[in-house]
Amino acid sequence: MAIGVGVRLVIFTAVFWLGARRLEAVKLESKWLAPVVGLVFAVLDTALYWLVSRGAELATFGAISVVMPLIVNGLLLFATVKVFAWREQTRGWFAIESVVAGLWMVLFLTVAHGVCWLGLDYLPMHL
Repeated sequence: MAIGVGVRLVIFTAVFWLGARRLEAVKLESKWLAPVVGLVFAVLDTALYWLVSRGAELATFGAISVVMPLIVNGLLLFATVKVFAWREQTRGWFAIESVVAGLWMVLFLTVAHGVCWLGLDYLPMHL
């Protein structure tokens, strides 16, 4: 479990760092905040992804299972932004200022999540 969170931390940190460098609407106050944001998202991803995706699939009877990773990663990204906007001291550390940048980040995070799932969950069980 710790190795999985560690690998996800590295991958999601890279996604947030690259997203902040390439997309002007993704704001990180400092380049050293990318690991903190990556850690928050990695913990949420590890702890809540299965629960949220199963609950949404059950609620929709599997009708949107094709786009479920995009929806769940969007919800987790929204939760990550809200974690940093929650307290006055951390407000402004991490923000996404446009819908288009948010959608791009959701797409990047979904691809990264797929890579993590393939490398950490699927391949070790099937090799």
